[in-house]
Amino acid sequence: MAGHPTRNPFPARGTSSAEETSRRDFRDDWARHTPTALLPGVRGAVRLSGEYLRAFRGGAAGEGGLGCLYGAHGVGKTHAARHMMAQAGREAPEAVQLYLRFQEDDFVAAYRRLVSQLPQTLLTDLNERYLDRVWEDLVARAGDPDLVPSGQVLEEQAKEISAVAGNGAEFQRALSFLANPGFSEAAYDWLCGRPISTEAALAIGVRGQLDDPVMCRYGVQLLTALMTGSGRPFMVVLDQCEKFLLEDGDPIPANVGLLQSLVEAIPRAGGMLLLVTSEAGWDCVPPDFRQRIGAGAVRLLPLTPDEARLVLSAYLATPTPDIRPFTDSGLLALLRHSGGNVRLLLQLSWASFEDAEPGAAVGATAVDAAAARHGRSPDLPGLEMLVEAKLLAAGLTAERGRTDGGATEFCFPGGRAPRAVIRLSEAIFFDDEAARATELVRLSRKARSGGNPVFTALVVTGYVSPAVLDHLRKAVHRVLVADGSAVFSRGLDAVLAEIGHVLAGDEQPVRDPGELDETLRALTASLEHLNSVRREEAVTLQRSLAEVADRLERGEEKPASGWPARRAELAAAIAEARRRRATSDWEEFRKIRDAVVLLRLNRIRWLAGALTAAVALAFVTLATASQHPGLLGAGLGAALVAAAVAAYHGSRLITSRIRLAAVPLESRRELDLIARELRRYADPRSADPVCRYAYALTEDPDDNYRRLAAAMLGEPLALVRQAIGHRMAVTERSPADCVPEVQRGLRERTPEVLLLLARAQRHSEVDRPPRVLRDLPPELRVLVALANPGAPDLADGAISRHPAELVLAALGVRGPGHPLARARGGPPGSVPIEIPRNELRAAAHLLSPLEPDGLGTYDWLPLVAEIDGLYLFFEELLYHQEEMTSNRPKS
Repeated sequence: MAGHPTRNPFPARGTSSAEETSRRDFRDDWARHTPTALLPGVRGAVRLSGEYLRAFRGGAAGEGGLGCLYGAHGVGKTHAARHMMAQAGREAPEAVQLYLRFQEDDFVAAYRRLVSQLPQTLLTDLNERYLDRVWEDLVARAGDPDLVPSGQVLEEQAKEISAVAGNGAEFQRALSFLANPGFSEAAYDWLCGRPISTEAALAIGVRGQLDDPVMCRYGVQLLTALMTGSGRPFMVVLDQCEKFLLEDGDPIPANVGLLQSLVEAIPRAGGMLLLVTSEAGWDCVPPDFRQRIGAGAVRLLPLTPDEARLVLSAYLATPTPDIRPFTDSGLLALLRHSGGNVRLLLQLSWASFEDAEPGAAVGATAVDAAAARHGRSPDLPGLEMLVEAKLLAAGLTAERGRTDGGATEFCFPGGRAPRAVIRLSEAIFFDDEAARATELVRLSRKARSGGNPVFTALVVTGYVSPAVLDHLRKAVHRVLVADGSAVFSRGLDAVLAEIGHVLAGDEQPVRDPGELDETLRALTASLEHLNSVRREEAVTLQRSLAEVADRLERGEEKPASGWPARRAELAAAIAEARRRRATSDWEEFRKIRDAVVLLRLNRIRWLAGALTAAVALAFVTLATASQHPGLLGAGLGAALVAAAVAAYHGSRLITSRIRLAAVPLESRRELDLIARELRRYADPRSADPVCRYAYALTEDPDDNYRRLAAAMLGEPLALVRQAIGHRMAVTERSPADCVPEVQRGLRERTPEVLLLLARAQRHSEVDRPPRVLRDLPPELRVLVALANPGAPDLADGAISRHPAELVLAALGVRGPGHPLARARGGPPGSVPIEIPRNELRAAAHLLSPLEPDGLGTYDWLPLVAEIDGLYLFFEELLYHQEEMTSNRPKS
């Protein structure tokens, strides 16, 4: 099929995260390599930043900017904020932008991470510019520079600082010492909230480390005044605010007050503040908080069909109407299974594309099959069973039936005079909303027949068009979208609880008849109009698709490339190789374990024989006692000793998990279950591999990091080494701190230590990457680059003639302008690359999942999907080179 991408263009995770750094190149690199559909939330965020920058340049810096992006998880809030920052950086390169993602409700820790993003040189320069601006203002007022002594400049600065920050004298002294070579480091550390020595604190004139939330709030306000006072726009993005505002779903009043203070102070000082939060976070703030944000509040809703088409076309790099290889039915299936959630839609698009045959269309059947493995939302029969199970658990009795249109209904207590009705519905798209409106009118009128108070609820599988959802909520009491999430499950429980109260006579949900009739009339009219608009859009879309098809037919068709078929062959070979390696590791584990079980069973047999012999000896002794009375005591004693020894060892074996050890293991899941039951027997030196595996699941990766490392190096089984490596990878130690263990493990042929390196590097000063990472061999720096896609400097070590240098160049470590980096980020064949074939083959060999010791053979690495993508990229380059050579006319 023409236009079918040769590589999967969708992200497997579908998530977007941002680095906590003030560096613009990180944002620009992300924007170059990440598609962005201009959805309403994205446009709203860009509008907020554009209005702020225009006001700042127009001299209205005191107005500042304020906004909030809110919506459900996965609707693209972080992506919209990051796109806004990249766009603002292009529009105003001088702007200083900070991004912070709340991890907990600790504002002091958040402040330290926020301010540490600003390099010391930048803070020093801003302070000098700020003082210059203060001096110029004083000169303008006095009319003569000689009339403005230097002390007056500091006094004026102190007044302005005191106006925005409590304890302004301490902040001013810290700022003044930034230019003092002897105490500049200490002053910078104090402003960042880091600990400094007592001697340095006395010299600077400050108290100890900043550890008070109010003082940290003053610090943020001071930074805003410092930035804007020196003539530079200042923008702060605070993401995942719900983690800071809520604890177990309940608001934290102190934190709500802190954030509200920043909402007031930052715009007043001329800066811009953008909050990003879930709907729960937005709902928890007080009304005056929301009123202050006002028009700056942007709600991100689930995708409409047209918006989903825009997202697909952005990632497929095609004109908006053209979403091939996805069909229109495939698009609707994506919406139904994802619920219009951008993250889930991208994940499902990746899975559907990955499963499709090269060149084949991706329709509803293919998406349904992928969703069965990766999706969460139930289909209609599954939803019926789920509701019935919930009813049974809640102890409610309902009559199940079907409407004239075939929809399922649950009537409480029965269908003749119901007190409550739950209607189940398929997903509601743009083409049938008017028809569904008619059904809902009938449902509501039926519910009100006879004048009895009736509770009405509508449960829809997967997706409801956002344009109609608000209207539906006016027609019935409750509307739930069954997307398989915990939120839906809790919502259904709440609806059943309400029905229980209605049946008990505790609630009267009936509405005023005139009000309900007016609502239904407005709903019907609105949906009829919406359906008419959608039909016009569908006709326009079909016309656009026809024009695209005509242009393709008029153009010259290029000879079809054989790469899609070759890629499918490679993908099948990779899957088979991984299956063989997994089987080999599993069989190795089971073989050792079966030997341990057999040894224990043999011991039990020996002990049983010893016990039997002891009992027999006792009987023989008793039988001969009459003839030899002197032997009675000695024989009984020996028999009792033998029986005691056998009983002791037998009890030891029985209580030492022989029952669990003898359970047959057929899968990794069974191994995990048994290992968790054997936690009390976890021992890295045990002969039982299950106990060693249990040790990997239970040991603390921070307190006993050295013990885990020693256990990994001494472990003979690959499966157990992998478990230990995964356990160690959750340590708080950064990859740079784990380099010694990685180097030692590689020397001792224990590649599982690479799990410690293939992680994101956390550090506060990204402009100074850890030297230990840059000194790694180039093949290991490939893992560093893959794990830190937004920080290529981390892997920018000395250039060598190693094949990994080509891989690093493709990842952008040698700069985004390198031909390999541009070719990897653009459509295939768009960038000419003149690289010797043997070098490309060596790079592919390094990454190969099929060759011994290739990085792709480490199937347990979390980066294995990215490694596969790189491997296929180099294989494609090789294939196209050979294809061009074979098609070149011979002279």
